[in-house]
Amino acid sequence: MINLNQESNYPTPPLLRLGFRAFFFAAGIIGITSMLIWILLYQGLINSSYVLPQYWHAHEMVFAYASATIVGFLLTASRNWTGVQTLYGKPLLALLILWVLGRFSPWISAELLWYQMLLDSGFLLLSTVAIAYPIIKAKNWNNVSIIAKLALLFAAHIAYYLGLMGLLDNGIYIGIYAGFYLVISLLFMMSRRLLPFFIERGLGLEAPLKNSKFLDLSSLVLFLLFLLLEVFFPSSDPLFALLPLALFLIHTKRLINWFNVGIWRKSLLWSIYLAYGLFVLGFLLNALSYFLALPPHLDLHSFAFGIALMTLSMMCRVSLGHTGRNVFDPPKALNLMFVLLVLSFVFRVVFPSVLVAYYESWILISQLLWIGAFSYFSIVYTPMFFKPRTDGQFG
Repeated sequence: MINLNQESNYPTPPLLRLGFRAFFFAAGIIGITSMLIWILLYQGLINSSYVLPQYWHAHEMVFAYASATIVGFLLTASRNWTGVQTLYGKPLLALLILWVLGRFSPWISAELLWYQMLLDSGFLLLSTVAIAYPIIKAKNWNNVSIIAKLALLFAAHIAYYLGLMGLLDNGIYIGIYAGFYLVISLLFMMSRRLLPFFIERGLGLEAPLKNSKFLDLSSLVLFLLFLLLEVFFPSSDPLFALLPLALFLIHTKRLINWFNVGIWRKSLLWSIYLAYGLFVLGFLLNALSYFLALPPHLDLHSFAFGIALMTLSMMCRVSLGHTGRNVFDPPKALNLMFVLLVLSFVFRVVFPSVLVAYYESWILISQLLWIGAFSYFSIVYTPMFFKPRTDGQFG
């Protein structure tokens, strides 16, 4: 049993007391190191052993960075939802080590891929079990869909590895794209619950922000169709543009419903709101790509920066609240951190669209700005992860 009386009674190191500490710390580190490695791979200065560099880059963004942030968040949130203690101490350390062991995949021999798959995918499998346990034990059925999405994320990861080993046709594509859109689906679910709440609380609004059951249902159904078509039935038929266009309009309406000019005064509000806007822009770019000769993958990178900005904002807020700090008085450094990431988006998505001749330069600048943003996060937040809560509680 955990003794909740005083700090001296907690033998567990602070880093291992709750999932957000270990995995947000890991997410900050991988956000830096994976981009540094991607620069070297992109410039041809190093090579991976058996996987194309772009596949490795996509894999790490989805199954290393995004997975770490989501697992860290859900291990923390599920304890709040259910009142059931989630992993801490040695079991949490074991899960973290499993995640770390998965990061060596580009440089092992092909003969060891089976073992690598077991380690790397084992992290997602055990994370799903660890998050499902308190939800099922407390009969918190409202959150069962989260378990289902995590299980599908695990299945997508298996498909990726089976593709690497030549055992599943198009497995790499299926695994990466399915995992990518499942992450976005999870973030849509979380932001639907949290973003209006954050804005109402952060701005002290008396009336709740407008929500619509029609928008909720239609966005869910249409995104499911979008995911299935993008992953399993990609096509250049212009009729397919109607689906992302409809999603663009639906989510734009949702953003309008949630808008309040006061968000621009609060770093932890404008960042997550703008992140949602990058998802919306991704749908528009996807629709336009059916008709215009856009540079490749602009829509995917708009989605990707939406993931990055939303998870970075979430990590900043959750870490403040769960270390006993005031979420309404965050470090002033956060504005600069988020601005660096937004500038990284501008150089990766906007500038290549209008000044294609400098494409390689824009990419490098974007990569460096990304590293700057995540370095800032790690510098500001790492001390919080390794120190006890300011109020003396366990967590």
